[in-house]
Amino acid sequence: MKNLFGFLLLSFLLASCCKDYADLIPGQDFIPSDVLKAIEDNGQIIYNGYTPPKIEGKYLISPLVLVSSNFDELALPGYLLPDYIVEFYDFDPNNLTIRVNTEHAGNKGIGFGGFVSGQSNDFTVYVKVESTDSYGHKVLITEVYSGTLEAGNIRNLQLSAFMVDDRGDPNGEYIENGQGRLAKDNDGISEKI
Repeated sequence: MKNLFGFLLLSFLLASCCKDYADLIPGQDFIPSDVLKAIEDNGQIIYNGYTPPKIEGKYLISPLVLVSSNFDELALPGYLLPDYIVEFYDFDPNNLTIRVNTEHAGNKGIGFGGFVSGQSNDFTVYVKVESTDSYGHKVLITEVYSGTLEAGNIRNLQLSAFMVDDRGDPNGEYIENGQGRLAKDNDGISEKI
């Protein structure tokens, strides 16, 4: 009986002291499963796992080209998009959280929250972007980055931007929930700058 009690106590202590990631499914803290499936179906590689690399730093995505969209748009695959700079910082490996800044086409996004999954040198970052338009209407978008950390740079970086919740789109300006596009660094290397 003493051994059984000791075993149960040890099991309880281990369960209470160690981080349990079983309830953390990448994308599920703010991205509904149907939107996450649409992102994957559009070609975004998703690296699952709970031991992503430390990807802190600022990276240049150039040349950035459109790979695919799951909605009708004028731009075709291969269309050259403006260069993009992404900065990852405040990576917390215990909670799998990260902060993100972006720069592209003269616009800056600062301090976006997100989380990261992956293992070894492969990672996926899910960024939560809440935006307010000129009418005061708020929408929820996600940017998803996947790649492989290699010699200080990122190899095969992909970037998806998808509508998560258009919150009714009262002015009829937005793509539908679950719609978006996938782009990639066309030369395969996003240099750390």
